[in-house]
Amino acid sequence: MNQHSKNLRMLWMDILRGAAILAVITFHSVTFIERYDFEATKLWKNLNETLTLFRMPILIFMSGMLLPKSLAKSTSEYFSGKFCGILWPFLVWSTIYAVLIGVDFSSLYELRQLYMGGSHLWFLAFIFIYYLVAKPLNSIDPLVVAGGAFILAFISPDGGKYSERLFFLMALFFLGSAVSHYTVQMGKVLRSPWIWLLTPFVLTSAFLTARDDLDFGPYWFGISFTGFLFFSAIAQKLEATGISRPLIWIGQRSIIFYVSHAIFIIIIAKLAKHMGITSYALTALVSVVFSLAGGWILAVGVEKWSFIGWLFNFPEKKEIIFRVRTH
Repeated sequence: MNQHSKNLRMLWMDILRGAAILAVITFHSVTFIERYDFEATKLWKNLNETLTLFRMPILIFMSGMLLPKSLAKSTSEYFSGKFCGILWPFLVWSTIYAVLIGVDFSSLYELRQLYMGGSHLWFLAFIFIYYLVAKPLNSIDPLVVAGGAFILAFISPDGGKYSERLFFLMALFFLGSAVSHYTVQMGKVLRSPWIWLLTPFVLTSAFLTARDDLDFGPYWFGISFTGFLFFSAIAQKLEATGISRPLIWIGQRSIIFYVSHAIFIIIIAKLAKHMGITSYALTALVSVVFSLAGGWILAVGVEKWSFIGWLFNFPEKKEIIFRVRTH
């Protein structure tokens, strides 16, 4: 595969990742704001729920697609990178979140819940675990690892966050790693006109997800993977359009927007409640705009000031400013 095709591949991945981050932000503009006695409109709630089977599975799958590049590094560099670039921001932003919502730091139960991924940052905790086990399992075909994780997900208690969900997403992570070795073939699939035959299937699945309150898991793997193919094909179509630029920019800095957005949403929700604002629509709109603006300020700040970079990557001797594209 030549460099040109490789760059295009990364562009559609960035677009898809950026779109998924926007979907996460809008989803939390419902779940977090409702905690402060606001009631989301049914339409906005349902629109967000249509993406339940796609949003996080797609992010996990794409994280797995980056695994082979990380595994090529030395053992010390590999684990150092994961501790500094994944575990560190998880700990930092979990603590910021805890202070903001008023977690009792004297309660071992609350602390255990928080630092085991009990907040919106569970995604980072999960992929950190996947990266930890990936290196020792490097000699095993990732499809075999994915298959084993699927089996564990199926036999786990339904809906268990640290059992069924953990293993199901682990399976997607290693499946992404396996698929990354066939990017040329996958590119042909995504560019095929036949891919659009998936449209009614994805739309119907999205509708049923909102209607029946479905959640992602091993029983809905086929829908989640089909959604990945469908939305990836859309992302490829968007590469040459103007809308792709902001999505690429966000996608390349996804970890910054991901870890910080909930903080901005909560701040707006608290301010709105304190000011006596009762409009959910206004509060949600401002929270989404504020989250994007705050993420943009942090992303720009990372490139200019090292102390902001420390919020996202543990400072190392050779490189203090965090390279947001690493993960």
